Amino acid sequence: TICDPSSLNAMESCNHTCWVDCVEGNDYGMTPRQRRNRKLYQLLSTRHLDGSNARHLNGELGEDKYTIKLVPKVLHCIKR
Repeated sequence: TICDPSSLNAMESCNHTCWVDCVEGNDYGMTPRQRRNRKLYQLLSTRHLDGSNARHLNGELGEDKYTIKLVPKVLHCIKR
């Protein structure tokens, strides 16, 4: 799968080393890590526009009182 926006884990598990020719938005000069970061950034940006980041992060990371401490680490992975 090139891009599965169903969850952060699904997005992380996607293939970040390939691209599809003739698709608008492909950036051939990016490293796999940069592609992954861009996909994660787009996922979180879309969720932000929907106002659903907190709900999704709670569902994906758990609703434990320490979960909120993971959010900076998740955002640090993206470095955008």
